[in-house]
Amino acid sequence: MAPSLPGPHRAAIVLACAYMAAIAGGRQNIKYALKPTVTLLTAWPTLKTGPRGIFVGLIFSALGDIFLIIPREDMFIPGLLSFLVAHVLYAVSFKTRMQFSWTAAPLAVFAGTMALKLRPGVAQEDAVVQIGVLVYITAIVAMAYTATLTKDATLIVGTLLFCVSDSILAWAKFIHSYAWSELGVMSTYYAAQVCIAAAHC
Repeated sequence: MAPSLPGPHRAAIVLACAYMAAIAGGRQNIKYALKPTVTLLTAWPTLKTGPRGIFVGLIFSALGDIFLIIPREDMFIPGLLSFLVAHVLYAVSFKTRMQFSWTAAPLAVFAGTMALKLRPGVAQEDAVVQIGVLVYITAIVAMAYTATLTKDATLIVGTLLFCVSDSILAWAKFIHSYAWSELGVMSTYYAAQVCIAAAHC
């Protein structure tokens, strides 16, 4: 990561910590205010310094934040689609020549394992959710693979953290939620977004 983060990224980290405190304290109103704000702050520096796709991807992520924080089941698909678009935009913006790399193997194993492990819970959902989850797993793993081709450590760490975050979220939604699930999801999510953005600043 760059030695000196842009001011908005430092502010995003501070507010992300406040969000974690709001999780621990059960302050839902604070979470509503902070969740998309942190992502928008992360996006700000990339508007001028990074590929346009990174900025737009972060805006779609903020939109996904809004959808997923609303406690309604019908918000899951809009949230999923928002982040799906973000992952596609990120992958395209990494600007690397597609080629085969050994990193495809562990990522493919990860994708297959997650799909199998989530299957009992996902199978109980509507067909659109089942298809959406499979497409989403493919997209986020493809994004991570594209990041490995850049050999940018910050970018690679960011995309892998995104995989971890979404894995915890999916497990909590479809299999079993733990007391630490939300904290695990959001801490890795914000770290992932800052890494992806910082790699383009």
